[in-house]
Amino acid sequence: KLNDLLNLADVHLLPQRGDAADLVMPSKLTGMLASGRPIVATALPGTQVYDLVERVGTVVAPGDPAQFATAIEDLLKAPEMRQNYGTIARQIAVTELAIDPILEQWEKTALALING
Repeated sequence: KLNDLLNLADVHLLPQRGDAADLVMPSKLTGMLASGRPIVATALPGTQVYDLVERVGTVVAPGDPAQFATAIEDLLKAPEMRQNYGTIARQIAVTELAIDPILEQWEKTALALING
Protein backbone atom coordinates (compact mmCIF):
# COMPACT_ATOMS: atom_id res chain seq x y z
CA LYS A 1 0.00 0.00 0.00
CA LEU A 2 2.88 2.41 0.68
CA ASN A 3 4.09 2.18 -2.93
CA ASP A 4 0.57 2.90 -4.16
CA LEU A 5 0.33 5.96 -1.92
CA LEU A 6 3.75 7.30 -2.92
CA ASN A 7 2.87 6.86 -6.59
CA LEU A 8 -0.20 9.08 -6.18
CA ALA A 9 1.92 12.17 -5.58
CA ASP A 10 2.79 14.73 -8.24
CA VAL A 11 5.55 16.12 -6.01
CA HIS A 12 6.97 14.83 -2.72
CA LEU A 13 7.73 17.27 0.10
CA LEU A 14 10.62 16.89 2.51
CA PRO A 15 10.66 19.78 4.98
CA GLN A 16 13.52 19.60 7.47
CA ARG A 17 15.03 21.80 10.12
CA GLY A 18 18.35 23.28 9.11
CA ASP A 19 20.18 21.91 12.14
CA ALA A 20 19.05 18.33 11.47
CA ALA A 21 19.86 18.04 7.77
CA ASP A 22 22.98 15.90 8.02
CA LEU A 23 22.35 13.93 11.19
CA VAL A 24 20.87 11.05 9.17
CA MET A 25 19.56 10.57 5.67
CA PRO A 26 15.75 10.58 6.00
CA SER A 27 14.44 7.06 5.43
CA LYS A 28 11.37 8.41 3.64
CA LEU A 29 13.65 9.81 0.92
CA THR A 30 14.33 6.35 -0.51
CA GLY A 31 10.62 5.68 -1.02
CA MET A 32 10.15 9.10 -2.58
CA LEU A 33 12.95 8.45 -5.05
CA ALA A 34 11.66 4.96 -5.86
CA SER A 35 8.23 6.39 -6.71
CA GLY A 36 9.76 8.28 -9.62
CA ARG A 37 8.40 11.64 -8.53
CA PRO A 38 10.26 14.92 -8.01
CA ILE A 39 10.99 16.24 -4.53
CA VAL A 40 10.93 19.66 -2.92
CA ALA A 41 13.08 19.71 0.20
CA THR A 42 14.52 22.12 2.68
CA ALA A 43 18.22 21.63 3.30
CA LEU A 44 21.44 23.57 3.59
CA PRO A 45 24.02 23.54 0.79
CA GLY A 46 26.77 21.00 1.33
CA THR A 47 24.55 18.45 3.08
CA GLN A 48 23.80 15.01 1.66
CA VAL A 49 20.10 15.80 1.42
CA TYR A 50 20.82 18.98 -0.55
CA ASP A 51 23.25 17.24 -2.89
CA LEU A 52 20.81 14.41 -3.62
CA VAL A 53 17.59 16.37 -3.91
CA GLU A 54 19.03 19.06 -6.18
CA ARG A 55 19.40 16.25 -8.76
CA VAL A 56 15.72 15.27 -8.55
CA GLY A 57 13.84 18.42 -7.64
CA THR A 58 14.19 21.69 -5.82
CA VAL A 59 15.98 22.50 -2.58
CA VAL A 60 15.20 25.65 -0.62
CA ALA A 61 16.51 27.12 2.60
CA PRO A 62 15.07 25.68 5.82
CA GLY A 63 12.70 27.98 7.65
CA ASP A 64 11.43 29.84 4.57
CA PRO A 65 7.83 28.73 3.99
CA ALA A 66 7.26 31.25 1.18
CA GLN A 67 10.22 29.90 -0.80
CA PHE A 68 9.07 26.34 -0.11
CA ALA A 69 5.56 27.15 -1.41
CA THR A 70 6.97 28.86 -4.50
CA ALA A 71 9.15 25.82 -5.29
CA ILE A 72 6.08 23.56 -5.05
CA GLU A 73 4.02 25.84 -7.28
CA ASP A 74 6.82 26.07 -9.85
CA LEU A 75 7.08 22.28 -10.14
CA LEU A 76 3.32 21.86 -10.34
CA LYS A 77 3.27 24.27 -13.30
CA ALA A 78 6.00 22.33 -15.14
CA PRO A 79 4.88 18.77 -15.99
CA GLU A 80 7.85 18.08 -18.26
CA MET A 81 10.29 19.13 -15.53
CA ARG A 82 8.44 16.92 -13.02
CA GLN A 83 8.71 14.00 -15.43
CA ASN A 84 12.45 14.57 -15.97
CA TYR A 85 13.18 14.87 -12.26
CA GLY A 86 11.02 11.81 -11.57
CA THR A 87 12.89 9.73 -14.12
CA ILE A 88 16.22 10.68 -12.54
CA ALA A 89 14.83 9.96 -9.05
CA ARG A 90 13.77 6.45 -10.05
CA GLN A 91 17.14 5.83 -11.73
CA ILE A 92 18.98 6.87 -8.55
CA ALA A 93 16.80 4.55 -6.46
CA VAL A 94 17.53 1.60 -8.72
CA THR A 95 21.22 2.20 -9.47
CA GLU A 96 22.47 3.72 -6.22
CA LEU A 97 20.10 2.81 -3.38
CA ALA A 98 18.95 -0.72 -4.18
CA ILE A 99 20.41 -3.57 -2.16
CA ASP A 100 22.81 -4.85 -4.85
CA PRO A 101 24.65 -1.56 -5.50
CA ILE A 102 24.87 -0.87 -1.77
CA LEU A 103 26.32 -4.31 -1.03
CA GLU A 104 28.75 -4.02 -3.95
CA GLN A 105 30.00 -0.68 -2.62
CA TRP A 106 30.27 -2.09 0.89
CA GLU A 107 32.27 -5.05 -0.42
CA LYS A 108 34.66 -2.76 -2.35
CA THR A 109 35.19 -0.61 0.74
CA ALA A 110 35.74 -3.64 2.99
CA LEU A 111 38.24 -5.20 0.57
CA ALA A 112 40.12 -1.92 0.24
CA LEU A 113 40.41 -1.71 4.02
CA ILE A 114 41.52 -5.34 4.30
CA ASN A 115 44.05 -5.09 1.48
CA GLY A 116 45.23 -1.70 2.75
